[in-house]
Amino acid sequence: MSELTARSDLAAWSHDAREVEWLLAHAPQELETVMPHVSGWSALQHAAHLTLANELVLKNLRSLAKGSGMLVVNEAAQNPEALALLAAGRLPRGRAQAPRMVVPPTDVDVPRVQEWASQLSADVDAFAGTLAGVPLPRCFVPHQMLGPLDFAQWLSFGIVHTRHHLVIAREVLDAQ
Repeated sequence: MSELTARSDLAAWSHDAREVEWLLAHAPQELETVMPHVSGWSALQHAAHLTLANELVLKNLRSLAKGSGMLVVNEAAQNPEALALLAAGRLPRGRAQAPRMVVPPTDVDVPRVQEWASQLSADVDAFAGTLAGVPLPRCFVPHQMLGPLDFAQWLSFGIVHTRHHLVIAREVLDAQ
C-alpha cells in the first residue's frame, strides 16, 4: 500500500468515524430505541459497537505499521472469500455475530459513546499523522472471522465495517 493510498483511506475512515459522532447528535430516546424488524440493536448500540471495534482496528493498524506486536505474523495463508468481501466494500447483513469483546455493554449510555466516538476520531487523525514517509512492512494480524489481514486490508475492514453499521443505525432511526 502506498503512503498516498494509506493517507486517502485513513481520511475516509476518519470521515466515517466523524459520521458516528454526528449520528450520536440525535435525541437519546431515538438513539436508545430498538426496532426489532430492522435490528436487534439500537442506533446507540451500533455506534458503541463500531467504536469498540474501531479501537481494535486502530490498535492492529499501529502494530502493522511498526511490523511488530503480539498478534503480528510475517507469513499467512489468507482467506480469498474474506478478501473478496473487503474488495467488494460490503459485508453481508446478519451472517456474523459480533465477538464478545466488541458487543456493546448493556448499560451503555449516550454520553459515554459520544466520548468514545470523539476519542476514536482524534486517535485516527493522530495516527494518520504518524505515517508520513514511513514504509509499511508486509505483515498480518488475524481477524477473528476474516483470517489474516495486512495493513491495507485492516484499514479496508475498518471502513467497510463502519459503513455497514452506520447504514443499519440510520435504518433504525428512520424506522421510528
